[in-house]
Amino acid sequence: MKRFFDLLIVLIAIILLLPVFLISFLIILISDGLPVFYSQKRVGLEGKFFNLYKFRSMKKGSDKFGPTTFINDNRIFYGGSFLRKYKIDELAQLLNVLKGEMSIVGPRPTVLEDYNKMNKEQKKRNDAVPGLTGLAQISGNTFLTWPERIILDLEYIEKQSFIYDLQIIFKTFVMILSNKIDSETNEEGEW
Repeated sequence: MKRFFDLLIVLIAIILLLPVFLISFLIILISDGLPVFYSQKRVGLEGKFFNLYKFRSMKKGSDKFGPTTFINDNRIFYGGSFLRKYKIDELAQLLNVLKGEMSIVGPRPTVLEDYNKMNKEQKKRNDAVPGLTGLAQISGNTFLTWPERIILDLEYIEKQSFIYDLQIIFKTFVMILSNKIDSETNEEGEW
């Protein structure tokens, strides 16, 4: 049921957001050229690796110097801060959902460095398919420490249901539309 729901939402989203994808493509192409997508290895379901996609928002080669924590960082090209502020850069992850590597709702996929810091209990967050949004994202996201986020991820896994997913999706949209979703920090939290 969850996979069917994910595919239905993704197909509808891709159709509705096609103009946003095209505008994002043009912003990136005009501002900094190809490639349009950025990919990073992440840890997903059962500890398996996959490439997480994002629309690129940093200048070419900037990722060699580590993640940026602010949307006004000088490594972000003109237009890239707009893509980040409204989470448009994250929309490329609809491709990950389409491929079955991610779900609409679930714990965010982990970078290897953080995965290696987790104990056995914390790694249980990888018992669920990672998501575009989740309980931790609507509860403070990167303003939370990693242990706090992991507790919320484990709570989501225990409570997950179709209705719970719908509530999280609704709260995510409300936060994005009211501009209350954090845009000033990256996904790697503090331990």
